[in-house]
Amino acid sequence: MFTVTEAARGRLLSKLVGRKAADGEAFRFTRKNGGWKLRLDLPQPNDTKLVHEGRNVLLLNDDVTQTMTKLTLDVINAETKPRLTLLGLST
Repeated sequence: MFTVTEAARGRLLSKLVGRKAADGEAFRFTRKNGGWKLRLDLPQPNDTKLVHEGRNVLLLNDDVTQTMTKLTLDVINAETKPRLTLLGLST
């Protein structure tokens, strides 16, 4: 099962506020150059919606959920600011 920590949900919310995302928008993972990228998007009918403080922060479709089943989205403390990171990726 794909896991998103509370810290990651909080960071996603902070990023939404910082980008001044519209109320209905949340982040969605998409594939890019063999990796994953977050982009703003609107919910689709079959999405799994992850919520933090009453707001959708992450949208996942079935394909992404199945592909990311053994991964965890968490926050690491980088030198300048907290950063989202996917744990469990094979190198």
